[in-house]
Formats: sequence, C-alpha cells, structure tokens
Amino acid sequence: MLSPLPLDLKPQKLIENRRSFGGNDIEFSIYDTYEEACRVELQASNPLYCGMITGKKIIHFKDDEPFGFLPNESLVLPSSQKIHIDFPEAEHSKPTQCITIEIEKNKLENIVGRINEKHPRMEGSGDWEYEDANYVHFPNNERFNQNLEQIVRCFMDKQPYRDLLIDLNASRLIIHMLQSEARKVLFRAAENKTCGTKMQNILLFINQNLRKRIAIKDLERISHMSKSSLFRSFKNEMGISPIDYINSERMKLAAKMLRNGTSVTQTCYDCGFGSQTHFIKTFKNHFKMTPRQYKKNLN
Repeated sequence: MLSPLPLDLKPQKLIENRRSFGGNDIEFSIYDTYEEACRVELQASNPLYCGMITGKKIIHFKDDEPFGFLPNESLVLPSSQKIHIDFPEAEHSKPTQCITIEIEKNKLENIVGRINEKHPRMEGSGDWEYEDANYVHFPNNERFNQNLEQIVRCFMDKQPYRDLLIDLNASRLIIHMLQSEARKVLFRAAENKTCGTKMQNILLFINQNLRKRIAIKDLERISHMSKSSLFRSFKNEMGISPIDYINSERMKLAAKMLRNGTSVTQTCYDCGFGSQTHFIKTFKNHFKMTPRQYKKNLN
C-alpha cells in the first residue's frame, strides 16, 4: 500500500487541491481533499490512472451503480469520459488523497504494439488491446504497489535519468492496465459462452468454484496444458500466477461476505479455506488488516 504523500503547505483549494508534475507523454498529479463534497467532476483527454492513498471516494460513472474507491485500489478511466466523485469522509485533519497518471494515447498504443509482437496472448484470446470505453477497477498487489512507488519517487525526487526511469515504470503500469482489462473482458466473454477460449474456460472454472478446493490439475485438464505451460501462459495473460489469481478472487468474495454481515468463521470456510489461520494470513496480506479489523472499519 502506498504511504501518504506530503501535503501542500498552502493548498489553493479545499476540494481536489491539485499538484502536477510533468514528464514525457505523462503527467502525474496529487489530489488532496479537505472537506466533504458531492458530485465533483473529473475528466481527462487521455486514459487516466487513479490510485487511492487515503480516505474514501464514491465513483459515479454514466448510469452504472456507484461504487466505493478505497486505499490500495486502482481505477483506470477512459479518455474524455466524465466521472463524478463524492467525498464522504474528507476532513481538514484527515484529508482524502489520490494520485493520477495521465498517459498520452499514442504512447499507450505504441506499447500495446510492442507487447503483441514480443508477448502475444494465449491462443484464441486475440491481440492485446486497450478498451478505451469503460473503466477498470482493481485491487493492487505488492508488485504493482512497488511500481507505483517508483513512479512517484521519480516524479517527486528528480532522480538522475528521471525521464528514462519514468518511461520504464510507466510502461510497466500500462502492461498491468492491459492485463487487468484483459481479465475483465475475458471473464465477461466466458460468462456468455458454453465453450470459450482456453483462458476463458480457466477463469470461468475458477470463479464458479471459489468456495471449493481448486487443484492445479483441474486447470491443466481444462486448458489441455502442462503445469509449466499453464503457469507461463497464465502469468503472461493475467500478470499473476493461477494461485495468486485464485487467492485474489477469494479475497474479493470474502470482503463482499464480510460487508454483508457474514461472520469471519463462516466466510473462511465459504471461501474455500481449510483453516482460519490460513484465511486470516491471506486476508491480511491482501488488505493489510485482519478480517475482524475489516469488519470493524465498516461500522
């Protein structure tokens, strides 16, 4: 999880006070909000990465159901699309903080082309393609947070070879965006097919069996791939291993169950874990707090 960044000593605005740092084809900004607000508009001419650091936002996008945006989560917004934001918890002593990284579309398209040439997707999945029409909302993993920290440090510390390092880390960010978008599109397609691509079938099986024990041999059978090929192809496509993906999806399910009032013990076993110790350890690694702390924070 990203640590809070230094606040502006003399903020010009109490709502979405912005500090921007320019780079080649990229603009990095820090937004601090010091009081509660509703329906604050945000829009960018290029795809916009948003990362929550402190506080809470409620995101309104078109006619979709509003959703919460919390620390250790990311949101990628399509270019030229408006969203509206509520700030239900912002205080002067405890501001809501968010970062954004705006990336020019031609840079994104260039990286997509290079990935398709060097790291094509699994057979039947088509080319890598960024869908600049809808948002993507996903939890951060440890590697992604490390990448974000490096980008922030490059912009704020003005290190040697600054532009080169920004370009390198922005490329990693774009790859993660693509993999997150692929995950969303693949699973949406899998739900609408009785027999899809190998990856669609794997994701559908995982998400239909989160409450049960999932063996890697099951995934080998479904994909008709060896274990080594499965792990290599899955990580290329999704950015994480099958095991990490299963745990990530189980944590999403666990968080939803806890929000709905299910006990920690019941949530543990309903999410496919054989012991509470393993469940609590996995949950804490993912959310940086125990399930009981998570439930307490909901109140």
